[in-house]
Amino acid sequence: MDCNLIFYSARKTGYCETALRSALDGGERRITRVLSAFDPEMLGEKINESLSECDMIFIIGGLGRGDGLSAPDLLSKAFSENDPLPESEELTLNGRTAGYKLSCLEQTILLFPDDPEQIIGLARGVV
Repeated sequence: MDCNLIFYSARKTGYCETALRSALDGGERRITRVLSAFDPEMLGEKINESLSECDMIFIIGGLGRGDGLSAPDLLSKAFSENDPLPESEELTLNGRTAGYKLSCLEQTILLFPDDPEQIIGLARGVV
């Protein structure tokens, strides 16, 4: 099944993409498009575009921003009026929250950190 990858405020894009592709290798998921978002508006556009194309989106980066523009903050605000509300789940590694999973109807958004090692562990645990 096809899925999209969106980088948001990520720095290690090449390493992260390689790690995610490696974690997905041999499974039923494959990344068909890689997109980048540099600000909240662009992130919203890329998410909407991706949701119209596939049922799973990976967003890498933007988790640790402390300015109210982190990916979890933005998605929480964006989907707060959604009907039905998405189910959210914290994804943990070594007992610490490392990412998030949002699911609504048949679509899923996975938020991963800008860290290739964590991406491999998280992806193998949820995909």
